[in-house]
Amino acid sequence: MATTMTSLNTKLSTEEKDAFVRNTAALGLTPSAAIKVFVHMFNECGGFPFEVRRQVSDETTTYLSADDYGRFASALDSAVPAATRELLDREFSWED
Repeated sequence: MATTMTSLNTKLSTEEKDAFVRNTAALGLTPSAAIKVFVHMFNECGGFPFEVRRQVSDETTTYLSADDYGRFASALDSAVPAATRELLDREFSWED
């Protein structure tokens, strides 16, 4: 079966693009080939093929009171609704 090709476009700063072109060339790749490698690995891994983290600080962290944490923890132990259980138990096929 023939594969249909499509385009993927993004906007970058001139500096980012120039650095990307230089770095891909240093690896013996075209920018297009490097993006294809990234997309392939992203799909193989089911997400980023490397760790993606944000800096966490006390200003962005939400702390729960003991009562709120207790309610949250209890909810984790409660039964999953039937509709949710049905979705979780399905076997998906990602083929076209």
